[in-house]
Amino acid sequence: MNGRLQTHEGIDLARRALDMMAEYSVAPTPQNYAVWVAYVSDSIPELSEAIQSAIDKGGPVNDDVCDELYDRHFTFKRIQDAVLDTGGAMSRELGAVVKTLEAAERDTAAYGEALAGASGQLGEAPDSVAFKRMVEGLVSATARMQRRSRELERRLQETSVEVNQLRNNLEKVREEAMTDALTGLANRKRFDESMRKARRDAELQGDDFCLILCDIDHFKRFNDTWGHQTGDQIIRFVAACLSRFAKDTHIVARYGGEEYAIVMPKTTIGDAASVAEKIRATVESKRLLRKSTNEDLGHITVSMGVSQHATGESVESLIERADTNLYKSKQTGRNRVTVDSVEAQSGVAAA
Repeated sequence: MNGRLQTHEGIDLARRALDMMAEYSVAPTPQNYAVWVAYVSDSIPELSEAIQSAIDKGGPVNDDVCDELYDRHFTFKRIQDAVLDTGGAMSRELGAVVKTLEAAERDTAAYGEALAGASGQLGEAPDSVAFKRMVEGLVSATARMQRRSRELERRLQETSVEVNQLRNNLEKVREEAMTDALTGLANRKRFDESMRKARRDAELQGDDFCLILCDIDHFKRFNDTWGHQTGDQIIRFVAACLSRFAKDTHIVARYGGEEYAIVMPKTTIGDAASVAEKIRATVESKRLLRKSTNEDLGHITVSMGVSQHATGESVESLIERADTNLYKSKQTGRNRVTVDSVEAQSGVAAA
């Protein structure tokens, strides 16, 4: 940890970070706090330059910008550290196994020599004393081999457990890096990865593949009226509605601030539209209460766009069409689902 953050100077830096977050309307999440403390302390020059550049240009320093900076400068480092730690631990485990194998090899060679010597002595018709020594030697050599075999088996079992544990730890870190902290949904990185995989599978296997984009209607108004904590409550509520109706084969992601996506491999446009309509109706049917005061927030609604992948179409084109459908839902009154028209599908196919 930076030593400056453990002193009175650290308290001043924390206050400056919180003040600036309030000035630029940045939600006080742990991730955002880490980004802004790094900025005011200038502990990560590239991050500080990125924020300062955004401020100088008068552009927004919103949650999306903070999420991108956190992913770039904090999440990647955790993955990198985990990989290095895992690699070092695995190297130590494998080194111990190699040493055990080398010792077993030496014992095997000695055992072979003992058997060969015994065979030669038997050919010479040894007396009873020599025969007794020969038998004792073989028993001792056999016992050593048995002990070494047990040691090798134990060592291999321990190494297998260690390797599995290391693999699981690394997978947990990777999963964390692919998960949105606020909602528990997949984040933008996992969304991008899932879209590429779904498109590749659809092209290879000829399966249907659809995408839903979803946006909370008038979210800024709720956020400005009730504050970021209530805004976060709304974001989590809508995320839960999407997860409720998505299948296990679907990937539900937080696409942006109040935007979501559902990647739907092996799903027809009709089934995708049905899922979208169930989500829309469920969100609209609930009245939300502000957790801190029990004030009635009224109804929340969402607008949605649904598109189906066309053979040969790029991921970017599919996202653009779904986004166009989402925009149509916004233009025509919100709280509705817009699905690909026949003309849109034909246009993609012709292109």
